[in-house]
Amino acid sequence: MIEKIQGVAFPFRIDPATGGVAMASGVDKISQNVRIILSTRLGERPLLRNFGSSLHSLVHEPNDAALADILKNQAQQALLQWEPRIVTIQAQVDQSEGEAQMRISYAQTTAPIVGELTVPIL
Repeated sequence: MIEKIQGVAFPFRIDPATGGVAMASGVDKISQNVRIILSTRLGERPLLRNFGSSLHSLVHEPNDAALADILKNQAQQALLQWEPRIVTIQAQVDQSEGEAQMRISYAQTTAPIVGELTVPIL
């Protein structure tokens, strides 16, 4: 049985058609969850201090190959902990002057769906 994935859309907004809270489901909800996990700093949520990732703590580190490996490792650990409905297939960090972006390929564990997402990191 394939699990139906549904929740409040990110960013939060009101659905103009219904006047209620906008909802997201399926692949859209999974990609929104990945963005939320990677963009939330550890300790940022008062009632869930361990939620998120420690990617933001690396902002002042040298932008080199070692940083790319650390970013990939920490992102994969955060996703493994907080989004059990996906498995990371590949994570690649694209670095340029002063910034980094991560391309993440993942597969859902509850359905034969593969997705890819690019997230700005630094």
